[in-house]
Amino acid sequence: MKPYKKPEFHFVRNTGGLSGEEIARLSDDELTEYLKKDSCAKEKKKYCIRPGFIVREIAGEYTIIPTDTESLISNAIMAPNDSAVFLWRAFEQPATIEDVVIKGIQKYDVAEETMRNSTERFVRDSLRYKILEEVDENEKEMGRTEDSGSGVHTE
Repeated sequence: MKPYKKPEFHFVRNTGGLSGEEIARLSDDELTEYLKKDSCAKEKKKYCIRPGFIVREIAGEYTIIPTDTESLISNAIMAPNDSAVFLWRAFEQPATIEDVVIKGIQKYDVAEETMRNSTERFVRDSLRYKILEEVDENEKEMGRTEDSGSGVHTE
């Protein structure tokens, strides 16, 4: 018997150059090759906030406190603005950049390009400081799901 997986889907931006109609006409083998292209593979990467951070809201202001020794920011408290808190919250569970861009343009009055640039910068900087990590499907299936928690604490 197969283990149950929580139903989910993620938005993946089509960067391979074909229209939706052209993609629909591909054979299964052609579609498999198309999706293996580097541009499509990059879009499917999922990221998640690493365990070891506590987010607190005090009097309407947020603070992020690193609690592990692996983070490159170990002796400081981060004071994010509302937009940074949105990005943080969006990546508390595994998500693609496109997932977060879509959520952002639904929540804020912002151009898609601005939201995409901000999200990509957040991912790039957070990976560099070991705040965010790339999550592969095997790791996710082994327990990093919404039901089991990501190790990120909110108070």
